[in-house]
Amino acid sequence: MCVSGNPEDESESFRKEIEAVIEADDLDEVLGATIDIAMAATDLDWATDCLIRLATHPNTDVRGNAMIGFAHLADRLGDLSEKDVSPVLRAGLSDPKPHVRQQAAASLDELSERLGWSSPPSSDAV
Repeated sequence: MCVSGNPEDESESFRKEIEAVIEADDLDEVLGATIDIAMAATDLDWATDCLIRLATHPNTDVRGNAMIGFAHLADRLGDLSEKDVSPVLRAGLSDPKPHVRQQAAASLDELSERLGWSSPPSSDAV
């Protein structure tokens, strides 16, 4: 990817590339993009929205990456909307797949510790 060095141009280019990957829905690419969002995005609102959308992806690994991605995003950028993200993570605690439930629980634990979110009740489902 070629960027001009201007952070705004780089950010816009990054967003367009990620949006194209999500739209194309190639599994390997989406898995990588989910991690890229969590580890490299600089626009918190946009990144949060992407992870919320990916948290309902049909693939278990994409959903799991999105769940833990919220914690990575908050760690890097120092904030996250509890109002928007907590319901997604709490829904993840009821996912049919153990991997997704585990990632949602881990993310909620980290966000509780880092941002002071209310901790969810323990779940035997995890």
